[in-house]
Amino acid sequence: MDEKLMAQFRSEWTAGVPNADPRFVVGVMARIEQRRFRRELATTAALAVCAAALLADLAPTLELAWEGSFAPYASNLTILLALMGATLAMPYFLPTRSD
Repeated sequence: MDEKLMAQFRSEWTAGVPNADPRFVVGVMARIEQRRFRRELATTAALAVCAAALLADLAPTLELAWEGSFAPYASNLTILLALMGATLAMPYFLPTRSD
């Protein structure tokens, strides 16, 4: 095709297209993000309320179970968890050498 014809075609093709407005684009994106944030906040709040209600309902049962079976072993459980944590973390503190 001729270069002059291509230039004419480009000018006719882009004649009615407005330039992008950055403020409009940012405004639309901000509204979308605010809507998404409110939706996620409502979901998180609803889950937190459900978790609090469940905990309030189960708290007496958990307290009886703790006193009856776990409380005498709490110190042993703490020591066990500390040793397990140290064992699992040790390779990160002392990496192996490949000489």
